[in-house]
Amino acid sequence: MNSLPIGVFDSGIGGLTVVNAIQKHLPNEDLVYVGDTARVPYGSRSPGTVIDYATQIATYLEDTGVKEILIACNTASAVALEVVAAQTSLPVSGVIVPGAEAAVELNESGPIGVIATRATITSGAYQNAIQQIQPCTEVISVATPLLVPLIEEDCMDEPFTLEVLQHYVRPSRLSECDSLILGCTHYPLLAEQISRVFGKPVADTPTATALALAKNLDQRNARNEPAREGSLSILLTDDADRSLGIVSRRLGVSITETKTIDLSELIAPEIRSSDLSSA
Repeated sequence: MNSLPIGVFDSGIGGLTVVNAIQKHLPNEDLVYVGDTARVPYGSRSPGTVIDYATQIATYLEDTGVKEILIACNTASAVALEVVAAQTSLPVSGVIVPGAEAAVELNESGPIGVIATRATITSGAYQNAIQQIQPCTEVISVATPLLVPLIEEDCMDEPFTLEVLQHYVRPSRLSECDSLILGCTHYPLLAEQISRVFGKPVADTPTATALALAKNLDQRNARNEPAREGSLSILLTDDADRSLGIVSRRLGVSITETKTIDLSELIAPEIRSSDLSSA
């Protein structure tokens, strides 16, 4: 059981920000990452559709043989985590609660800000998680749909990216907040720029998620052997080698193999052997 990999999934390749943190804090663990690049983005989908996609991937990972499933997608964590957890025999966690906890730790007495996809904002998941930890805290949420395309087009260092961030921050009440949650797994790639425009601390959700995962494994005595180096298999539902190259290069993620899969078959061994070009 301990030697089985951890299953991680996201709607695309943004969840590699979480994988990067896991590799730093759990370097001995093998990871199987599913990026649903054929159906990205989830942020504009209906909750029912996101639930269908998430349960399908969770079933695939369970059939593959993993010891735990981490939903590294904010939208899927927000709307599908409970359903996925009910339909699998494996421990299932997400990124919402760790992100909320990280923001509360940074917070003083003001509101906490959240920037995310429209689906995540509409779900109210971060507001619920924050107010369970700190009941009287005001949460100011802003949908920021233009940020993911800027990241995937490798425009993170362009001046107009700062202008887009200012476009979202200035008209809103985010300037009143003491801390800010980056409620999309892509957004940590823009953390420096976001922090510059926001002017206050940004919660490190990937690190908080990796530490929460480590705690889960410790509680179940499910850590891998400490003397070995973990691997990372990336399974994509469509060829997304350019986006994968941009994100993995920026993060410095160590990838063991990258393959395409057909989720419609829902049989783990049916992995197409055509490797995508590596970043």
